[in-house]
Amino acid sequence: MPLAGAARAEDPKAWYAAAGLGLFLHWGIASLAEVELSWGFFKDVGGKDPHPAWPPEKYMALAGRFNPRNYDPGKWLRAAAQAGFKYAVLTMRHHDGYALWPSEYGNFGVKQHMGGRDLVGSYVEACRSNGLKVGFYYSPGNWLFNPKGWPWLGFPLRNDKFLHRRPERSENAPRYADVPMSEFQKHFETLYAYVKGQVGELLTRYGKIDLLWWDGYDWPIGVEHHPQEMESYVHSLQPGIVMNDRYMIWDSGLMWGDFRTEFEGRRPNTRPRGLWEHSDTMCGGMWGYAGPKAACKSSSYVLSQLVRDRAWGANFMPNFGPRPDGTMQPEFYRVCEELAAWMKHSGVSVHDVQAGPYPEQCDAPVTVSGSTWYVHFLPGERRVARLAGVKQPRSARLLATGQPVSWSAESNGYALSLPAQAPADTVATVAVFF
Repeated sequence: MPLAGAARAEDPKAWYAAAGLGLFLHWGIASLAEVELSWGFFKDVGGKDPHPAWPPEKYMALAGRFNPRNYDPGKWLRAAAQAGFKYAVLTMRHHDGYALWPSEYGNFGVKQHMGGRDLVGSYVEACRSNGLKVGFYYSPGNWLFNPKGWPWLGFPLRNDKFLHRRPERSENAPRYADVPMSEFQKHFETLYAYVKGQVGELLTRYGKIDLLWWDGYDWPIGVEHHPQEMESYVHSLQPGIVMNDRYMIWDSGLMWGDFRTEFEGRRPNTRPRGLWEHSDTMCGGMWGYAGPKAACKSSSYVLSQLVRDRAWGANFMPNFGPRPDGTMQPEFYRVCEELAAWMKHSGVSVHDVQAGPYPEQCDAPVTVSGSTWYVHFLPGERRVARLAGVKQPRSARLLATGQPVSWSAESNGYALSLPAQAPADTVATVAVFF
């Protein structure tokens, strides 16, 4: 039993719940070919069939040219911090097996192809120096896995030429190799030892790590993934870390991790329980770098997603893919600059707030802090919000200007009207004080 008055350690879930906005960063050798990370292994993925980085040997050869001479994560994360991002998550290793740190496990990464240059350490330092929580993405699956006696890459997948991402749909062929479950389990133990080794490196070389974003094993249901052992191992190395729910992506119904992440590029129709996160691509519909001509979404889009997610207690994590030379495309800085301007007056409505009664008592996304409601008017939508089942407000004001906002009584509440001068091209936030 702790001593009376003793300081309690920070609840890691508390910072995550308060954060609101995280930055997803998908980066690796695939940026050279402007194809999706890892999915470039497959002939029918990426919009062209075949695309420029297929077959897998051609994709893997990109490692020989990957040399980000202008890599400066400090510049990225300085802009992100000013824009209101509270944490970042960078891909340490995706399904293609390429490690961004000099790992002693495996044979594909910066150790073999960049003379051991560590791309992770400078990212971690940049997070800390800019006040961002440090997040690592790590995929335990590895399409370079090739156990002894197996004739091609990608075990346990059956697709030996990486023709179809979903062979069970594209050619009515089995997804996984035709071997007994005991064989799957034997080979999984080899992969598990490698995963545990790499995760151990990541969680012991760089000081305190705040978040670990798993991306799952693509193995048949029935394989024992050792989830409890892995969870205990991670917490033994980083007691204050938070983890998502995707250590095992196919075992539906299995409770694991601290927050849910199934909402990629989509929002739920009903409010999920517990902590959850909504992520989305920002440029070219890709997670990785999509090239200089890729259309990018606007800051208005980010804010619209963010306030709706916060109204339901979620974090929003938009993704940008850095360029192969280690720089970020200009669109990233434009979005960050516009977000920073909005956060100066309205950031209080999305950081360290609680979910609001949306849509039950307010037909616009609303967050709550104490006795204050923050009502968010989305661009191109209503200019009047209805608050139901509430007492008469004490006052209301537009956060962008401080201008008072009027309301009128209705049969079951009040109608809140935006001033005519309020912007129509971005989220307008009204603080309602009760």
